[in-house]
Amino acid sequence: MKRIHLLVSTSLFACVVVAQPAFAQSAPVQGSASATSQAPQQLQEVMVTAEHRTSTAQHTAASISVRSGRDMLLQGRYELKDILEDVPGVVGGAATSTATSQGSGTDNPASGLVIRGVQSNDGAGGSVTSTASAAAIYVDEVYNGIGGGYDLDRVEVLRGPQGTLYGRSATAGVVAIHTADPNTHKVSGDAAAEYGNYGLRHYTGDLNIPIIKDTLAVRVAGNLYKRDGYYSADGGMLSNSDYKVKALYTPTDNFSALLGYAEEYGVTHSGGVSINQVSSPTSFTFAPAAVAQGKNNFHQYWGNFNLTLGPVGITYIPAYRTWYENAVQYLRSAPGTVGFNANQYINVPTDHFLTQEVRIHNADNGARLKWQAGFLYYDNTLIDSDSFYQLPNGPYAFQSASHKSTSEEGGFAEATYAFLPDTRLTGGVRYDHTRILNTGAYSAFGGPFQPLTAQEGLRIFNNFTYKVKLEHDITPRNLVYGSISTGFSPGDVTQTTVAKPIPVPPFVMNVPGIQTLQTETLTAYELGSKNRFLQNRLQVNGDVYYYDYGAFQTAGINTNPQNPLAPTFITLAAPMKSYGVELEVVARPWADGTFTANASYTHARYGSFGQQYQDLFSKSTVAGVAPFQGSVAYDHSILLGTTTLMLHADVHFFTSHDTSFITQGQQAAGGEPLVQVPSEAIGDVSGTLLFGPNSNYSVTAYVRNVADARYIPDGWVESSSVVGGTTTFTENGVTLSDPRTYGVVLDAKF
Repeated sequence: MKRIHLLVSTSLFACVVVAQPAFAQSAPVQGSASATSQAPQQLQEVMVTAEHRTSTAQHTAASISVRSGRDMLLQGRYELKDILEDVPGVVGGAATSTATSQGSGTDNPASGLVIRGVQSNDGAGGSVTSTASAAAIYVDEVYNGIGGGYDLDRVEVLRGPQGTLYGRSATAGVVAIHTADPNTHKVSGDAAAEYGNYGLRHYTGDLNIPIIKDTLAVRVAGNLYKRDGYYSADGGMLSNSDYKVKALYTPTDNFSALLGYAEEYGVTHSGGVSINQVSSPTSFTFAPAAVAQGKNNFHQYWGNFNLTLGPVGITYIPAYRTWYENAVQYLRSAPGTVGFNANQYINVPTDHFLTQEVRIHNADNGARLKWQAGFLYYDNTLIDSDSFYQLPNGPYAFQSASHKSTSEEGGFAEATYAFLPDTRLTGGVRYDHTRILNTGAYSAFGGPFQPLTAQEGLRIFNNFTYKVKLEHDITPRNLVYGSISTGFSPGDVTQTTVAKPIPVPPFVMNVPGIQTLQTETLTAYELGSKNRFLQNRLQVNGDVYYYDYGAFQTAGINTNPQNPLAPTFITLAAPMKSYGVELEVVARPWADGTFTANASYTHARYGSFGQQYQDLFSKSTVAGVAPFQGSVAYDHSILLGTTTLMLHADVHFFTSHDTSFITQGQQAAGGEPLVQVPSEAIGDVSGTLLFGPNSNYSVTAYVRNVADARYIPDGWVESSSVVGGTTTFTENGVTLSDPRTYGVVLDAKF
């Protein structure tokens, strides 16, 4: 605790000292007489809507980072994990699979995000889909919406609990993706073609057509992406074909209606190669493996209606989304080891989501009291089957056929009052009621199917969250704030294999059972400061935080590791605490150059999982979270007549950390070094030629991971076996980190 107090005190002192020179500053506005072409250009303001109202990122009293969609395209950063790689305190991106559904995808992409060390709870072994995630992804204000991988305008990342405004799954933070909206004023379009190594072919484009000038417009956007696997061309092949249509109707100044439809089709191949690490963190063996295929697709309808009635504004956002999956996954042990070999067959014919959100707010952004209130309804209907067949001759490790329905109703209210011209106080509350009904049938190791009745599978969870925030403008360009906020993770219920309380033979001990994940609350304390210095050419933002999380829960760990062929599961829960520091710096010392630096320190630790199961965890450190991570970048522009050359270089880095946790027995067998990835620094470079006075045409060449660094990604499988009385430990997976990739992007717009 003394360390935390010292950390907070030192950071606050630094913010105050750094802010002192700004009191006398009065930087010229853009375009004034002193802002000449020879003088350094000022940093621009970035508009955001992260708190459901329009503001600038610098005047939003929260830890928020913004990334431009066009910048990401020209740097070859189209996957969310690449877009977020230089955001402090964030690890991962949109999940492509869950722990038990690895064939072709997941209906909850936010399960791949870890913000400030807070991981999503793990579902039970044998379940198809993941539980509610710890962070939330919104696309065009739709929870877990689709169409966010192309035609991007910007990506806003809110770190810290957002339980008041966003509710479900906003425990650790929110990634809000905004794609381009129709423009009612002019015809416009954009087309880009990208080609690269590993057979990369990526085509994306959009067309905007005003149907009735200033009143009605339609925007159509499409995306086609294909790439071979990094270690087996067919085994790691990815293919996506997506499109969306958005129509905007603005008949009056006080009403707008946006309607949208989107589809996504994905095909993934897994297998092709088995990669095994058996001697050191950087040495691997490769063996051929069978190739499996998975298919999934999304369909989504949504709307966004805004009406202003005098001093009050009303927003209504309905959305309906479906997801389908049909996949097979081959699981194979490393050659020469005794392990688990199986085929997993996954089918999700029905996975329907309905969300409806209504918000009301005051329409005057200049008022001393700014308020908003709203209501959210969420409904999910899921029908799936999952069969895990042991090779060579069975039996089925488990078979499930479930029908699950989840509904949630939530209401919130939040207000900000400026009781002094430069000081504001925000308070917010939210209440959510979640109902989960899981019925179906489950079989373990060839036993009879056991149905789950409605009475057994019904769970109800009630959650209350709050926020209190105080912010003060030291000067118009120097803001300090402090907040206490909470977020919640709704509970869940699922079927899995459990141990009978009576002695039975090993393959009969695994019987169907029910596991419940309880609701959990995260309480966060944060202090932050946002600053502009040197006549608006230097930006320094920083924050410190302390998290107290009720419990990370998992029902996906085999509590019988001595017999991996007959796993049993139970819900394990451990409290988690995390604290850290984050820093973001942008400097423009001269007109044609910009430096950027981001860094974070994260200290995340689990509490005890209970004496009975403590041997399943060799340490309390949260895996997959580097203590230090950050990036440095430089952008430079060179004018060549009517052509501009834009150069970009960056290095993002992280310190040594464990990629996953292992048991105490695996640690004793020498497994600890194998789950630890050493410190790495990955460099990227790109260059863009912009042609013409309006830069309507461009050619970009980029190289990512210039040094071709390879390391173990998070989520590899750890296994141990006993052969001749000797315990061996192996990590194996189907891919390493992304290798060196390079490509060229051709872009034309009008």
